[in-house]
Amino acid sequence: MTALDFQDKARRARFRLIGIGVAVGVVVTGGGVLAVTTLGGGDSGKGSVASPAAASESPTPSAGPTKKQTPATGHRYRIQKGSTAKDGISVGFGRSQFGALSAAVRHLQELDILDDTIARKQLEAIVSKDSRDTIDRRISEVRETREKAGLSPSGATPAGLSFTTQVNAARITSADNSGDVVIVWMNYDRYATLPGKGSDDNPLKGETTYAIYKWEGDDWKLTEEPQYKKRVHGPWAYDPDSPYAFQDMWREVSVD
Repeated sequence: MTALDFQDKARRARFRLIGIGVAVGVVVTGGGVLAVTTLGGGDSGKGSVASPAAASESPTPSAGPTKKQTPATGHRYRIQKGSTAKDGISVGFGRSQFGALSAAVRHLQELDILDDTIARKQLEAIVSKDSRDTIDRRISEVRETREKAGLSPSGATPAGLSFTTQVNAARITSADNSGDVVIVWMNYDRYATLPGKGSDDNPLKGETTYAIYKWEGDDWKLTEEPQYKKRVHGPWAYDPDSPYAFQDMWREVSVD
């Protein structure tokens, strides 16, 4: 499966939760925009992959399927916190590929998926200077989501509504020979808290997406530069009980 396959699936998944009521005649989607991702999807399959990049906290050495080691039984990636926050999003991650992994996971969980003003400020803080058109593309997606959900193109998230994104697992590979550009694939769930209702009875579960990060200045920055996007290929499908997913470098994550 290629990255384009993930892209098509992501577009379908993005609006799968339309139907959550927030006011008379107004609905929103729990899928929303896939936050910091460079496209993603809900289903996955086997595809060609780049060579795994070494993390500063190395996972358990890759084991063959005959050993039955799986993401659920193997070493977990412990996700770091950024040294500070800017405009409501974590920044200041260490110059290691584990720092890049932590940035990708934190940003996917923290990016606003429905308030275009907040999302723009967050993206301004984390997008590479070489990929500034990413910001406008992401904001266009937020506004498209709002319109398809029956909201005005620009505005705040309706009162009483919130979303929680939880990353379950991730894999990291290099996008160049320097080690300063990486591709992070993530498997995640997204839940909505609804006005007057509370829990979400139809969350997005087991979605898969990716983001490209490069070291720039003194932090990891999100990029969508073409020379790196062409290095993206779909990984093996994530399954916590699959020895093949473990061999393909999928690891569960622990986020404090």
